[in-house]
Amino acid sequence: MAAEETSAGPSSPSVPEGPSIPKGFKGYVQFTGPGLLVAMAWLSAGDLVTASVSGADYGYALIWALVISLVARYFFVSAIGKYILANNEESDSIMAGFRRLWRGLPILMGAVAFVVGFIVQTYIIKGAAAALYNLAGRPGDSGWGVFVVAILLVGLTTAMLLAGRQYKVLELLARLSVVALLVTFMIIVALRGFDAMELLRGLVFQVPEDAGGFRSIVIVAAIIGAVGGSAANLLYPYFLRDKGWNRPEYRKLQIVDLLIGIVAMVIINLAVWIMAAETLQGRDFSIQDENDLAQMMQLGIGAPGPVLLWLGLFFVTFNSFPAYSYGFTKVLLDGVRHTFPRVSDPADDLERIPGFRWLQIGVLLCLPLLFSLPMAPNFVVLTIAGQALQALTGPIIIVGIIILTSSRRFMMAAYVNKWWETLALLLIGAIGLWATFGTIRSFFG
Repeated sequence: MAAEETSAGPSSPSVPEGPSIPKGFKGYVQFTGPGLLVAMAWLSAGDLVTASVSGADYGYALIWALVISLVARYFFVSAIGKYILANNEESDSIMAGFRRLWRGLPILMGAVAFVVGFIVQTYIIKGAAAALYNLAGRPGDSGWGVFVVAILLVGLTTAMLLAGRQYKVLELLARLSVVALLVTFMIIVALRGFDAMELLRGLVFQVPEDAGGFRSIVIVAAIIGAVGGSAANLLYPYFLRDKGWNRPEYRKLQIVDLLIGIVAMVIINLAVWIMAAETLQGRDFSIQDENDLAQMMQLGIGAPGPVLLWLGLFFVTFNSFPAYSYGFTKVLLDGVRHTFPRVSDPADDLERIPGFRWLQIGVLLCLPLLFSLPMAPNFVVLTIAGQALQALTGPIIIVGIIILTSSRRFMMAAYVNKWWETLALLLIGAIGLWATFGTIRSFFG
């Protein structure tokens, strides 16, 4: 299979037919691996924090936002994937599609994604440092201790990047630790049970009165940003490219892959949410920082809880921020080369574009360290604010995706959006605008 995946890519003069695509679920697993791995790739500190804070502060009242955000993610990412697989230019770059709408759009989208990447890195790096600092026994001053650990982690990551080292072992450890954490959540839910009627009532649209440390509208925007996605979904085409999925024949396989990932995300987020709601129900307790997350775990399962939390948080964050620094830099430079093709040939390897490492390491690894300083907001505050700000970028991108996938000018005729697909994308854009307005009003109101 490895030989098949590394065969000539889409830029080769002659693209081979590639492997035959197996049919059925068994063939899907043999060809791509379990869909849970897709969910592991999506899972971030944002999911853990937003689900925990939502459940702790608002019980089940905001479950509707989680449902909407997961549906939004499906339609949003599915539309991006469809364009990559079935556009009428046979291009595997979403930035090439944006250029067809307006020459300046690729660099605008790339810049928006890069800013989102920076925001994400501020809390992911701090989360990794806080987790490792706690696993080490909290030596010395906690504020400066976390900052020193953050410097060490970024230094280690930089050395690995410059040495061209791979993260295979780290990725395996990350998946094992995160699965252990999530299994723990699900076991707690199974043992404690949950209020099914309250959960069903939470599916009805409502924005409850503010409670805890975060306003309800900010939590809604954070859920949409964390799960529904925003500019971070622009990383998906590069995932497809790495998979070698570059033809319409892969569309059904891609949909199955996406659906399995979404189902896994439903289970993951609900398990965390229900555990927070049931564990903290009736207690005068609100999650304000990462130590409160650890206390929630201790209340849930006792002494092993905090250790499991720190292990899971460390691996999910430390496994993410090197990959995000790589992915968001690629999105930015892909936007640059499609806006200014004479300066940079679109056929070139993105990593060979001058400045790639400087942007990746300098801007998306070193500069976010400022937010790990003791005087910066704590990890939970950074995460909620960062996820809410991500939601601001969704409406900007969704307009371009709607235009690209709804016209025969850009798509193969058989793959142009059906009316209900376009309607779903418009509704997602409207929800994003509502969340954007609410976020701006809450920040400046």
